Amino acid sequence: MPPKPPKTLFEDDHLLAISKPRGLLTVGSKPGQKNLLDQLKTHYQKQSIRIRPLNRLDRGTSGIVLFAKTRECFEKALIGFNSTQTQKTYIALVKGVPKRRSGSITFPLQSRQDKRKLLKAKTKYSVLDSKRIGKGALSLVEARISSGRYHQIRIHFTKIHHPLLMDRDYMERRDYKYWAQVVSFRHFFLHSAKLTFTHFITGEEITIEDTLPKEFRKTLKLFDLNSKPKKNRT
Repeated sequence: MPPKPPKTLFEDDHLLAISKPRGLLTVGSKPGQKNLLDQLKTHYQKQSIRIRPLNRLDRGTSGIVLFAKTRECFEKALIGFNSTQTQKTYIALVKGVPKRRSGSITFPLQSRQDKRKLLKAKTKYSVLDSKRIGKGALSLVEARISSGRYHQIRIHFTKIHHPLLMDRDYMERRDYKYWAQVVSFRHFFLHSAKLTFTHFITGEEITIEDTLPKEFRKTLKLFDLNSKPKKNRT
């Protein structure tokens, strides 16, 4: 049975936005790896269109991936996509309850290409809801970034001692084992939910949104967590 085609969130003559499911690579790094780009190539090659990804999400992250459909758009996006005018909004579940309901995390991060080099990185966040669960607690947060460093959101929340829930790479082993008894899902919860930017060709203000995937919504319902900020919180 062929894989279900990815959901298109936005498309015009220059840009294509796709909803990437969790577990799928954006671009394959080895021959034969299933990835989003290869799933889309065949369709667009028939139209003599070469699509190029403008952002990438980790295999375990779901949500919005933007592609350029023209060379002109791709070249202009290389300059504009990681500027402060572009806002990328993610929804995540993290361990514990941050002391501050909102704030900024500004730890510099290692370059993926050269680990001796530190890169500036800023993650703004807001706690949408939180819940005490047995001996622990978890929080639903909104995280906003302009540039996207490697594992930026995952590392930044780990730096403030609130790693993403069920993140094997960054949670302490004992915490992971505890939460594995509480939730059935064995992957971290991170979703690219909203992308706001100035169109690289038309200059139009564009906002693209993607709903939370099923397993994410199921977990929120299980713990009665609300993805909308509560009115009595600032």
